[in-house]
Amino acid sequence: MEELKPIKARKLNGQIGTPKETNTLGFEGLETQAIAGLDVHRLIINPKMIVNNETYKALFDEAYPDIPIEERYTKLYGALAIAAYERTVVASEAPFQKWLQGEDGALTETEKQGAILFFGKGKCYMCHSGPALSGMEFHALGIYDLGSSDVHGSIDEVTKKGRGGFTKNPEDDYAFKTPTLYNLKDVHFLGHGGSFTSVKEVIIYKNNAVIVNNEVVLKNISSQFYPLGLTDIEINQLTVFVENGLYDDNLERYVPESLPTGQCFPNADAQAKEDTGCN
Repeated sequence: MEELKPIKARKLNGQIGTPKETNTLGFEGLETQAIAGLDVHRLIINPKMIVNNETYKALFDEAYPDIPIEERYTKLYGALAIAAYERTVVASEAPFQKWLQGEDGALTETEKQGAILFFGKGKCYMCHSGPALSGMEFHALGIYDLGSSDVHGSIDEVTKKGRGGFTKNPEDDYAFKTPTLYNLKDVHFLGHGGSFTSVKEVIIYKNNAVIVNNEVVLKNISSQFYPLGLTDIEINQLTVFVENGLYDDNLERYVPESLPTGQCFPNADAQAKEDTGCN
């Protein structure tokens, strides 16, 4: 049997690009990502399967009672259901969150020192704010983009330029939205170009504030990108806080016990069931 390989991107005009969807329906970003992502992540919405599956049909009928029958069991509403589920999957039991709720022993001393740096000398909170420690702003930090390595193949210019590729405003070129900082310990491709392999590498880059992507014009670099003067010890403390203090190790609580089709989660098709050997 031919080995299934993960689909990292899709073809766009002969080049490789991340999924994009024109938001003409007024949906939020997560919904548009879910709609576009169905074509990339092997998530096939089959109307006949939904109608013929008593459980799925009942769930769609309950979720979308005001949607005409001919539109209800389609890719669009399947994607909206997935987005609604994704909105419930949040890291909420990390040590830092427990500490904020009054559990004094939730953070180690090193993690506490890292938290002090996060909200102090490190200035991380200037961009990473709010419940998810993300933010609504876009920043250009001069990081290698999606076309800067052989890992991603040939990337179209629209995708490479981030916010600028969407707005068509040169001042937005290579600016990307601030990501969440929760549950990054097990992630080994960080930065919008996937050029960092650890949280510590990102912190060191931000601490040194020396851009590496020569395609980013200096006037577009974020005002928040400047040397921080962190020592090696402080970098380690900040790394421990982000990796461990912001790590919810119980995300398995969101995994469904079973699927109405009897297939596997998250790739609910017969081939995935055979490939992974799940029951």
